[in-house]
Parts: sequence; structure tokens; C-alpha cells
Amino acid sequence: MMKTKKGKTRIKLKKLFLFLLMVVLAIALLVLGTEKIVHFATGRMHADEAKPTYYLFIGEDETAGSEADAMLLLADNDKKKEMTFISIPPNTKVIRQEKTNLLLKDTFKEGGAEETKSAVENLLHIRIDKYAVVNYADFRENVSKAGLISLYVEKYMEHLDRDGSFDIGLNQGYQPLDSEQALGYVRYVDKEDGEIGRIQRQERFLKIFLLHLQSRMALRNWLTVRYGFRAVESDITPSEAASLAYRLTGYPPEGCKFIIFPGEMQTIGKVRTWVVNPVEAQKVLSLTME
Repeated sequence: MMKTKKGKTRIKLKKLFLFLLMVVLAIALLVLGTEKIVHFATGRMHADEAKPTYYLFIGEDETAGSEADAMLLLADNDKKKEMTFISIPPNTKVIRQEKTNLLLKDTFKEGGAEETKSAVENLLHIRIDKYAVVNYADFRENVSKAGLISLYVEKYMEHLDRDGSFDIGLNQGYQPLDSEQALGYVRYVDKEDGEIGRIQRQERFLKIFLLHLQSRMALRNWLTVRYGFRAVESDITPSEAASLAYRLTGYPPEGCKFIIFPGEMQTIGKVRTWVVNPVEAQKVLSLTME
């Protein structure tokens, strides 16, 4: 009987050892697999490429007949761990043979996102890899997932909609903004600083919003964007958007640059028009590359 008990004990120990070995191997495979998945999802397999990936984001104002009232070109250079955010005024002059004074925002009305993407490519002499069109509802939804964003509102801001109701009402001072108030802040235009002033506020909000995201765990940002990113129209998949958010979290704050596309405001045919400075524009684009 003693020999039988000892034999059973040895068998139990062997089974326990094999079980523990399998657990250790499973954990090791899980860790290695997770690293490969993250490595793939964040695009680090292509980190040796110097060429940046260009994303065009178009803000649509459906209350003004589906007009494009904001445009942002994002250059993501994973090798340099840099992202350059280039704000393009919607009233930028676009050269066409059939129209001598066409505005960039007009291309959106004429042919939608594809037409605007083509116009920006011709204007900047680059190839845009991906694009997304975001309306007010999308903006509110995307921002709300990040929580309240605190910033200093420089002045009292108010705006009446077509029905005479306040759709923007912000007091001056440092305060947390919910998604509706954040939308009002980036939409607001006054007579003093005009369109360029609004773009500067949009850049300021974006800087603070990105710092907020970079203060959170990269995996949390990945999950939030992967299962929550919204756009009216886009060829960016949820996984690609999540990978972009994941990479952004790991970039140093000084690696994120914010630029207004170089030019000057002129009045052409009684229309306030942003005329591009081609020499300075090429200098800006060179910043996005090696």
C-alpha cells in the first residue's frame, strides 16, 4: 500500500509540474503575442520609413449647407516620433483653369471630401493617405469620451443661431468645458480677429486636448478610439484611428507641432481670401520629413 501511495504522489507531482509549466508557457506566449499585436497595431513595423503619413480632417458645418468650415492636415512621422498639425484656412485660394478664385471650402460643396482632398494635394504637392469628415455631432461625441477639458476662455463668447437662440455662451476665465462648450469654443468667430483668430483657438484647444490624452495610458486611448471614433465619412478604419491615438500617446509633447498654413489674408472680389505663400509653404512641409 505504501508503494502505491508513493506512486500516486509522484504522479500528482508530475501533473502539477506539467500544469505549472503549461501556465508559464501560456503566459509567455500571451506576453509575446500581445507585444506583436501592439507592435503591428501601432505601425511600428514601418518605423524605419522616413516618409510621414498624411491625414486630412475636414470639419463640416451642416447648419450652413454642409460647408467645410475647418481643415486640418496631420503629418505623422513615426520614425522621428513627431506629429505636425497644419491648419488650413477654409477660405484658402485654389487655382483652377476654369475658376480663377475658387475657395478651398467651395470644393467640398462641389465634390465632397474627395474633391477637397484632391485640391489640398494639388495645393501642397503631396499625397494624402487618409481622410475623415467630422460634423458637430461627431465632434461632441469624440470629445465627450475624453471627459472635461479645462482651459482659459479669453473673452466672453456668445452667438445666436438662426432661430435667435444662444448656441454659444461662454464666460471668460479658466473653466472645464464639456463637449458642447468645447464645440462653441472652437466655432466662435468675432470681428476683431476673424477666421485666423478662430483657427488659433482651435489649435489652442487641440494642444490642451492632446496633452490630456498623453496624460492617460496608451492602451486606454487605443480602446477609446478603437470602439468610439466617429466620422460622417472616412477611409480611416477604427483600428487605424486607434493606432494613431496609441502612437500619439507615446510621442513627447515637444514632438507635436502646430502651424497655420503660411499665407496672408486679402480681399479678392469683396471676398476675404487666404492667399498661400508658396515658398513658406514648402518650408512647412519640409518640417514633416527627415
